[in-house]
Amino acid sequence: MDSNTAVEMSLIVNSNDSTAAATGPIAATPPASKFFLHDSKFRRFLVSKPLETLRSKSRLHWLLLSLSILSMLTGMIAGQLLTRFYFAAGGSRKWLSTWLQTSGWPLLAVATGSIYWKRGIKLTPLTPALAATYIALGFLGALDNFMYAYGLAYLPASTNGLLSSSQLAFNAIFALIITRQRINPFGWNAIVLVSSAAMILALHSDDEKLPGVTRKEVVLGYVMTIGAAALFGLLYPLIELAIRKFLTRSSDGGAAAVVLEMQTLLSLISTAVASVAMAINHDFLAIPGESRRFKAGAASYYLTLVSTAVSWQFAFLGTLGIIFLSSSLLAGVILALAIPIGSIFAVIFFGDSFGGVKIMSMLLSLWGFVSYTFGGYVDMKKASKLEP
Repeated sequence: MDSNTAVEMSLIVNSNDSTAAATGPIAATPPASKFFLHDSKFRRFLVSKPLETLRSKSRLHWLLLSLSILSMLTGMIAGQLLTRFYFAAGGSRKWLSTWLQTSGWPLLAVATGSIYWKRGIKLTPLTPALAATYIALGFLGALDNFMYAYGLAYLPASTNGLLSSSQLAFNAIFALIITRQRINPFGWNAIVLVSSAAMILALHSDDEKLPGVTRKEVVLGYVMTIGAAALFGLLYPLIELAIRKFLTRSSDGGAAAVVLEMQTLLSLISTAVASVAMAINHDFLAIPGESRRFKAGAASYYLTLVSTAVSWQFAFLGTLGIIFLSSSLLAGVILALAIPIGSIFAVIFFGDSFGGVKIMSMLLSLWGFVSYTFGGYVDMKKASKLEP
């Protein structure tokens, strides 16, 4: 549950405030998913055309949207499964797993630099307030990543994914408190449903013990996973506030590029925090020895580390593509689908148990997601009727 996804969800929230007018900050910005194609005509098209043109039902539109959905789904699911594989195959370094969730930031830096160079956009002035915001959010992101990795170390991937769905409830509550975002009846219904799903799993935690994991570690895994979901839910409105304050001040009109810049810096800071923790914990020195003890072999060990880092970056870029090519509603639906799909893949690849309790929890979570996204759709329709 890394900080990349937090910025993604804040974009989903913020994009609802945008209009289709060409003067809007998002509408005037080419989609970040221009990275998916390399043809020069496509590049010129994506850089020069507004969002509404890209939303037309052309072949290019559907191709880019399909690639974005595939990138988001595979990135999120692969990131979770690879992290669980690392621990299942003998890995034990939780700060290393934390570090991997944001260490792919150079990919974002290259993407950001490409957009800035192509469009002649200047870097956002790094004021003391903006720097302090980056540092604070970066620290919170690193802490959230550590708690998420800690939970995956002691829980089956399917259980971890279902518990992580409680972030929806925390996000709605913190948004109500911090950003005064109204929660409609569908939202409250979703909060009750996903909270009930997490409670059902917690009450049957005895059935979820992995080989070699003690009862105390299982309980700690539940606490850390739910804590990570709560912190992640807190990060949503905090990042939303940061984007409102700093992103809207961009004089270049390159909102998408500035968001990439923000995410790159947040990932960089989170990676720096995790790097310091790894150095204190001697994790860097332990990597060669851990690779030799890895059950799948040393080559597989290093491939797992690299693949995990890349997966989270693909998830982020895919989500941006969905937002710019379609709508925040579709991005929210795809994000909601990723959690149960990931749980199913965990059953297939890791042999996680999937009895009646988990099935009930998954159905409640899906019901909650449907209720939440439908509530967002209702609000969006109401808002569109009020537009001139």
